Amino acid sequence: MIRPTADDPRLVLVSLGVATGVSQALLLREAMAAIGGSELAWGTVMSLWLVGMAIGSRLGVRLGGRSLGHALVPATLLLTGLGVVLFRAAPALTGAAGGETVTTLRAAWLWAVAVVPPALAGGLAFPILAGRLGPGGAGRGYGLEAAGALLGGLALSLALAPLGTAAALCLTAAAVVVVGPWPRARTASIILAAALAAAAAVTGDLLATAGWRWASHPGELGDWRETRQQRLEVSRGSPAALYADGRLAASYPDPFTTVPTAHLLMLLHPRPERVLAIGCLADGAIATMARHPAGEILVVEGDPQLPPRLREWYGPSMAAVLADPRVRVLPTDPLRALERSGPCDLIVLRDGNPITVRHNRTRTVEFFERCRARLAADGALVVRLDASDTYLGGAAGRLLAVTTSSLRRVFPKVVAVPGENILLVAGGPAMDATVDLGELQRRWRGRGIEDERFAPEMLELLVDPRRAADLQRAVDGAAAPLNTMEHPRAVLLAAGLHEARGRPSLLDVSRALEGRPATTLGIALLAAVAAVLALSAGRRQAAVTTAAVVGACSMGWWLLLIAAWQSTLGSVYAEVGALNAAFMAGLAAGSLAAARWPRPASRLPLVLAAGCALSGLLAAGAAFRLPALTVPVLLAAGGALTGAAFAGVAELAGRGETRRGAGLAFAADEAGAAAAALVVGILALPWAGMTATALGLTLLGLAAVPGAWRPRG
Repeated sequence: MIRPTADDPRLVLVSLGVATGVSQALLLREAMAAIGGSELAWGTVMSLWLVGMAIGSRLGVRLGGRSLGHALVPATLLLTGLGVVLFRAAPALTGAAGGETVTTLRAAWLWAVAVVPPALAGGLAFPILAGRLGPGGAGRGYGLEAAGALLGGLALSLALAPLGTAAALCLTAAAVVVVGPWPRARTASIILAAALAAAAAVTGDLLATAGWRWASHPGELGDWRETRQQRLEVSRGSPAALYADGRLAASYPDPFTTVPTAHLLMLLHPRPERVLAIGCLADGAIATMARHPAGEILVVEGDPQLPPRLREWYGPSMAAVLADPRVRVLPTDPLRALERSGPCDLIVLRDGNPITVRHNRTRTVEFFERCRARLAADGALVVRLDASDTYLGGAAGRLLAVTTSSLRRVFPKVVAVPGENILLVAGGPAMDATVDLGELQRRWRGRGIEDERFAPEMLELLVDPRRAADLQRAVDGAAAPLNTMEHPRAVLLAAGLHEARGRPSLLDVSRALEGRPATTLGIALLAAVAAVLALSAGRRQAAVTTAAVVGACSMGWWLLLIAAWQSTLGSVYAEVGALNAAFMAGLAAGSLAAARWPRPASRLPLVLAAGCALSGLLAAGAAFRLPALTVPVLLAAGGALTGAAFAGVAELAGRGETRRGAGLAFAADEAGAAAAALVVGILALPWAGMTATALGLTLLGLAAVPGAWRPRG
């Protein structure tokens, strides 16, 4: 039993795991929100975090004693709080204009200052505390810290995440303080913990108000919520501006833009009796669509928690729309909504461009196949593309080509509607969608609709015949690779197109890589394999090199599995703590089990071989083809292999000295993971796809086996 005494480092290691686990997850959430919800934050934040952990762990081999090790636990959370403030203040600190996305390349210095210090504090504490556990302390310490990260991740996802970042951080700090690491100063610890808990009630609003001002959003902040998928903010007054992860999501009411487009959507089908509308609620399009004589309109938002918020924020007008008996809100995500919708005449996708892996779910071949299975014989799928037909060069043209090619893989007919936001209408041979003005006007008159904000003469502006003909020729001639869950080709194109409103550094990277990603990444992989083989030939470098490969593979598994979860189940914004907890559970079990082995290093080749097998499973698509809940199981398996390998490499690196082995192995592990976070998260995953990336991890793991296999005296 762990007793909270000042001389026992075990509870402090668990507290350190809680602090680092929650800190990492909160900084990851804040970074995603800072760049519009993009998963590009994964690679950048994880890389910077792991660099800080590696530097701190290497310094901790010789630097610091018990008191410093204890003090670094709350210091990690304090530095995380400063990092959160920096992320919220990023627009003001980088000089971004209102509504402009702050990209990672543009604000690299800010990201480093926000992420590295708390990671360095956590890394520095680990070898100090693990070294006090005696022989085998590296593996046991690794397991204890992982157990703490498991507890912190579960608490964050299950209880703290909906309270907001500031409250979650305050409450975590209160818990860490009240259980340690100063058991002798019990009264002072309880007072400080109570103060932190009280601060949780007010810091969220203060941070949200300050962040709104720093982002230069117009008007005043009316309210905010952190859902399980994103951070929502809405302005005070009318019209209300709704922001999701810092991006303008909708303005309500917006009669000049929304009303004509919503009427056109319904006129594209001759008799839309049953309609599934995705992304049509926030701007009020549903109110206009409900004027048409449809029998049922099913309403779905990408974030199931958004509709009740809109009812509260938009007031009686939105409540009246939702009270229409024909309008039914499905409190689920688009993937599950299709399973529950039954046959539909019209499916509308107005949830925006696939600027993130989560948003990309509704723009993949797999999703289009689900849509066709739910459409009636003459049904139509309408896909909005946030690009104008007046310019189809660059990323906009490539995104149109990728989307059109993906639609054509499933639907034999694709009709294009011009506009500031292009509409692609897809269906089977019996689909009767048209951009013919005469037919659209006949449909309008036949429905007997009266709307003072719309006249049939406006249709000529919405489907300009000359623009429609030019756009249809471009669509008919489009040829591009498919956009799938395993290879989300549309994400970087859409993200770059969105970013082009500001300083398009990401778009520049996209252009540089396009056309030769396989060559570039293939050469990099061969160079890495050659380096591992060469460094593993020497006794001194073998342990550190193997630890770096273990870290790289574990980070690659984590990123691939998190992306698979995002693609199949929707979001990691709230679940990142629990998913990380699954990995940490395996890590704790694997490292604690390996610490009991007589010679952990002797089993290292078998552990590496098992890791190669896991990479092979991912390359075979196990995360997509098996049930979705397989992802946490595979995360736990990856953690177990990482933990088991750590005990072996720490034994080799330490040469009988626990603190040295813990520090060197931990530093190399984190450095390898940092490199993989950048390569996999930013380059390999979007450009090479999940299958090729997993195969690359398999080769890297195999390259480390010979060095671990060679007997050592």
